[in-house]
Amino acid sequence: MEEATTCTAGNAVRMSLDERFAIMRSIGLESIDEDDVMRLLDKKVAPVCYVWCDPCPSVHIAQGIMMVINVRKMVKAGCRVKILMADWFARMQNKLDGDLTKIRTIGFYMIEIWKAVGLELNGVEVIWLSDEINSHSDEYWALVMDIFRNNTLRTIIRCCGIVDRFMLNREIIGSYDPKNVTASTLFTPCVHCAGILFQKADIWLLSMDHEEELHDKLIREYCKGMKRENRPIILSHNKLPNLIEHPEYGKNGDPAWAIFMEDREVNVSDKLSRAFCPAKVAEGNPCLEYIKYIVFPWFGYFEVLRKEENGGSSLYMTTSQTTVKPKIWRRRLCGVSLATRGQGRKSLHLSISSITRVGRRNEDMK
Repeated sequence: MEEATTCTAGNAVRMSLDERFAIMRSIGLESIDEDDVMRLLDKKVAPVCYVWCDPCPSVHIAQGIMMVINVRKMVKAGCRVKILMADWFARMQNKLDGDLTKIRTIGFYMIEIWKAVGLELNGVEVIWLSDEINSHSDEYWALVMDIFRNNTLRTIIRCCGIVDRFMLNREIIGSYDPKNVTASTLFTPCVHCAGILFQKADIWLLSMDHEEELHDKLIREYCKGMKRENRPIILSHNKLPNLIEHPEYGKNGDPAWAIFMEDREVNVSDKLSRAFCPAKVAEGNPCLEYIKYIVFPWFGYFEVLRKEENGGSSLYMTTSQTTVKPKIWRRRLCGVSLATRGQGRKSLHLSISSITRVGRRNEDMK
């Protein structure tokens, strides 16, 4: 790891503090943490950044591509990046029937995908949550118990996204029949939080989904109540939206909701042809979100291919959110939105397919 530290520190030395902060800011930050990030980068040349990864048999394109994009940014900013494979956490959630060997195999498969799409492991270390817990079980379980002791049952239920009978007129994502809720579901928030606080991290990168947002709040409240000084900074990267317009009415487990690294061109084409893409709507538009967070960062542009009699092709260039006003950015995205309806879908399909094709190179390992 010494070589990795030297490599990342070298990146930081070649850039100003503002340049390093701009790179980290481009990943996506909550405003309350921005000053903390600036102070951290000023204080440490090579801060330790952890990335949480849930091993999953079907690798979402966000796990395959956005992961690599964000890790590259952190390494460029001089960070020492550690990807935490949450194998033990996946076992708790009964993924792959709770078979830790199978879960680890999927984890290695995901590593091969990252390498196939160009992630260099210089400056990056992959660690396994089960190994960390086994090596420091006394410290880890003491922290889990302390988080349990300092939170009420209602708080934990809320962190699970469960609606209970005490929370009338409160709309929370995910209403469950108590008969179908396993005890491990209630255990999950504390185990997740302990897994984050347990590591000696300066920064944690999590996705902006509902579950992790609730767990993040639990971490903040615990650290505040216990006056814990070494609370890590939480960076939240954007989560790609559901491609289906009304996912709540879709079939259970419908694969059309997202693009996966294992998808072949015909799968990508079918999913994008049915994807929700309202005209002149930039905010939350699924197709535009894929272009904004996958195509633009990966290729640097998005081209809509059209015949000359139909007006010819249009080239849309990536735009840095740190230098372009939000209103201008939205107008440009609305322009892409109009183009994306029709021929643009085919162009998006070609772009995404070329990415997933690279990821399938190591499909034999799976």
